[in-house]
Amino acid sequence: MAGVTRRRFIQTSAATGAAAALLPASRARGERTVPAPADVSARTRAYLEEQRKAGVRAGGDLAFLTGTQLAAMLAARDVSSREVTQAFLARINALNGDGGFSVPSRPVTGTTPNPDIPVYGNNGKLNAYVRVYDDLALSMAKEADARLDAGGAPLGCGVPIAIKDIFAVGGHELTLGCPLMKGNVATGDSTVAARARAAGMPILGQTHTGPWTSDDTCPQTANPWKRSKAVGGSSGGSAAAVASRLAVLSVGSDTGNSVRNPACNTGVGTIKPTYGLIPLYGATPLTVSNDHAGPICRAMTDVSLLLGVLAGPDPLDPRSLQAPPAPAYYPLAPTPGDLPLAGVRIGSTIETETSPARASWAPGILARLRAAVEQFRALGATIVDVAPATSNLGSTAYFKAAAPDPFTGAAVSASGVYGNAENAYVLRDTYTQTADPLLVGAVKTRFRRTAAISGVEGKDQLLQRAAKFTPEDLFGAYQVRREYCEAWAKVFADNDLHACLWPQKVQTPPDRADDFTGSFSGVESSRPNTTGWPCVDVPVGRDASTGIPVGIDIAAPLGADATVLQIAIDYQAHFPYHLDVPTDL
Repeated sequence: MAGVTRRRFIQTSAATGAAAALLPASRARGERTVPAPADVSARTRAYLEEQRKAGVRAGGDLAFLTGTQLAAMLAARDVSSREVTQAFLARINALNGDGGFSVPSRPVTGTTPNPDIPVYGNNGKLNAYVRVYDDLALSMAKEADARLDAGGAPLGCGVPIAIKDIFAVGGHELTLGCPLMKGNVATGDSTVAARARAAGMPILGQTHTGPWTSDDTCPQTANPWKRSKAVGGSSGGSAAAVASRLAVLSVGSDTGNSVRNPACNTGVGTIKPTYGLIPLYGATPLTVSNDHAGPICRAMTDVSLLLGVLAGPDPLDPRSLQAPPAPAYYPLAPTPGDLPLAGVRIGSTIETETSPARASWAPGILARLRAAVEQFRALGATIVDVAPATSNLGSTAYFKAAAPDPFTGAAVSASGVYGNAENAYVLRDTYTQTADPLLVGAVKTRFRRTAAISGVEGKDQLLQRAAKFTPEDLFGAYQVRREYCEAWAKVFADNDLHACLWPQKVQTPPDRADDFTGSFSGVESSRPNTTGWPCVDVPVGRDASTGIPVGIDIAAPLGADATVLQIAIDYQAHFPYHLDVPTDL
């Protein structure tokens, strides 16, 4: 049943450049030259030694150390990968609960749940992982220990990792946040999983995502700072796992905020890297020109370490061949001194954002964002207030498709054109045109909250909308997008900026509810997805009124991943909010 149809589904999906998960004929490129500890700079070696000593002194539960500390301790053989992996598995087994617990989805209208379309639900515990791979993780830890004993292993070998449930892990299920896909077994590794294996990082399991990654809250996963609140999505499981010390390194995906949103709400670090920098072969696509993979980790040095493992081209994802070259390694140590950001010009939109209305911002979040700007200034940065680039992507007065929406009669904006077109291209002849019940179930789950219009179901609405677009519509829409990218480049050029700060979420996460929680506002959170620019989110403290962490985004032009990482690492060296332990474990 599944073999032929799923393979056909994946082969077609791969043609989009999203590269897909279950194709046994091709093999994701795991090779990536990750440096051994002896290969990094003297300053970085000295910092790693400091971190090693700090980790040894800390003693206690290994799961509470940073990935950088564990990497240095493993390289020095202060600890074994098996010991580290067992420490995380013990916490997972104690705190995660049954990740496969499901509930009926909520209907489009009315209140009666729909048992025909189950979704993963609140299992009463943290529920960061949908599946845990004890045997795989311990087997990989054994192999990592052998490599470490032999010498010359890459930095990070033996440090366990969690992977979002959209990246294929060969021989294990891939369910995309949809219980109806149970039994969909990946016959090969995604590039992300292949590179984790090649680096000797034991795979602890796969983390929860909102259904089909198209979700702002990931309500099945608890926020470890306040379990009654949403963790944020769609990579909520990855962020919650790291914050809860159920992992130290994890991978998520970001099409419109999906690593930065949950990282912000849980007090951990992340980067949405330059477009194409991490290959997406074997990852489920959403909107292919906006899709990114990104590390979510405890410390920003951990984020940098993992990005170095995952970055670099893979011919199986053509987008990765166009990304700027990845360096041998990304920054792994803070700049010394009390003014590490001296000479760095950083823009800030904290005081100039106009949407959402300032009155709707949580006062405690705004207070932390303002305090963070002053902290960057105190570290020597020159802070320049700048206005965000004007976006015409959603303005039908500026641009509209030739034909109105066939169901609503409304004009279609530039973002509506390319968003619908890309989604329809991914779905056409694959998810919507197969009899494979697993994929049919996934499609039903994805469109479960889209009401039929004149008897036309959600998936067919998408295809019919896209069919109305002309070549001129598509070229025009992408031209508007290019203008937006150029407008941001002008903001940087006119103000001679190295990077820019802007808010992440500015409202308190909503209360959790099975399946559908709603959304909460950020400030045009898909900016770096639209431009392809790298953007980190680093924790800057907690909202005094709720106790929930607050994060700030730091963005820079295409290819400047090392720049934003170094700024974040330097900030975190002086303001280590990432070491705070969640209060509702």
